[in-house]
Amino acid sequence: MDRSAWRIAVLFAGAALGGSYFSGNEWLRFFAYFGSWGTIGLAAASIGLGWIGCRVLVSCHRQGVRTLHDLLLHWFGPTFAPTFSVLIHLSLLAYAGATAGMQAMQHMAGAWSWLFVLAPLLLAVVVVSQGWTTILRGTAASLAAGLLMLGFVFAEQRHVPIPSLGYQFNALWLIQAVLYLSLHLLVCLVVVLPLATRAPRQSTIRAGVLAGTLFFFFASLLGQAILLAHWHDIHSAALPLAHILASLMPFADLLHLLLSLGHAGLILGALVYAMAVPVAVRHDLHMGPLLLAMLAGAGLFALLPLVSVTAANLAASSATYCGLLLLGRLLWKGRKPRPKLPA
Repeated sequence: MDRSAWRIAVLFAGAALGGSYFSGNEWLRFFAYFGSWGTIGLAAASIGLGWIGCRVLVSCHRQGVRTLHDLLLHWFGPTFAPTFSVLIHLSLLAYAGATAGMQAMQHMAGAWSWLFVLAPLLLAVVVVSQGWTTILRGTAASLAAGLLMLGFVFAEQRHVPIPSLGYQFNALWLIQAVLYLSLHLLVCLVVVLPLATRAPRQSTIRAGVLAGTLFFFFASLLGQAILLAHWHDIHSAALPLAHILASLMPFADLLHLLLSLGHAGLILGALVYAMAVPVAVRHDLHMGPLLLAMLAGAGLFALLPLVSVTAANLAASSATYCGLLLLGRLLWKGRKPRPKLPA
């Protein structure tokens, strides 16, 4: 794998894991609740992310589609693309901001929780001011730290239960897998597209997406096993991995706080930078004020959990439904046309 492939792999894995990588909240909500069916859903979501992500990014490279706006023009036409582009940008700012804000609030509730909400935003300001190189290095370090943490916790497990397939024998696990796929496919496309379109070869994109998908699946599978092993202790926890880590080592709360808020800030910075660069080029805007405006918007959503957790969850879920619409349009365009009947 060359350098371009590694860059794509790092961003794809980071976007697929999302801003809640260190909290384990999304794994709990989308997969662990459904036992063995959730593990099957995790495998299906991983295959979907890798296959669809590779297909779309290679197609964009082949056709010269360089931005999300160009992709939406290609899929939805000039009538709907501008409106949908604005909705996607707003929904992703809401997702990244609300995710960071909820993690900060769950770590430190009370009158001073807003100070912890600002921490990911300040880190995002630093990384976007330095560009892709700092974002990539920070994300790579964060992914590696998370994998080491998961490996440490998993090594402490004496037994990982495998729930019966009779548990949660319904279609909810499949619905949750599709929702996870929709949300993180959208994040992956937005973050990775600027680098994928500049890749020297299509094989570079395939190698990067494959490596990123494998990292996502392995890390998520470790997380799934850990959550199932501690199910009775963490099934209602807001920060399940923090709860488990606190039982295994001293000062775990502080370590987890630093890692989770740092990763949330990196993902926020990557999303904002990936969205801002094409907008600045297309409309001939200065990057500095545009980045500050987008980060300020994300900051408002980050403060939303302090007012209403329900409103924050609704704001964060808007990106899921934008991704679901995008996924549906992709599948519709990729269907085989019906053969014409002879006259």
